[in-house]
Amino acid sequence: MTTSHRTAEDDLVLNDPTHAEPLGHGNSPAAWTLVLLVLAGTLLVGVGMLADLFFLIIAGVVVAVAGLIAGFIMGKAGKGTKGHAQPAEH
Repeated sequence: MTTSHRTAEDDLVLNDPTHAEPLGHGNSPAAWTLVLLVLAGTLLVGVGMLADLFFLIIAGVVVAVAGLIAGFIMGKAGKGTKGHAQPAEH
């Protein structure tokens, strides 16, 4: 059986100022760029492996790594959720 009384530990969690911050969920240009390029890269790698085309596998790896780099740079440039860019419109 559980009780419904509040403890001092509950007050610490409920009054935590970080709970008032919006989460963002990675909904930023940097995150979208990273995800789309990594997905495109993995698609190229998969097609290259199925078709036995080594140059397509290498191209996919290059695209995926470029996506990681682009997402990191865009995040540092202020286009991430922690940056100074405008939040996404819902």
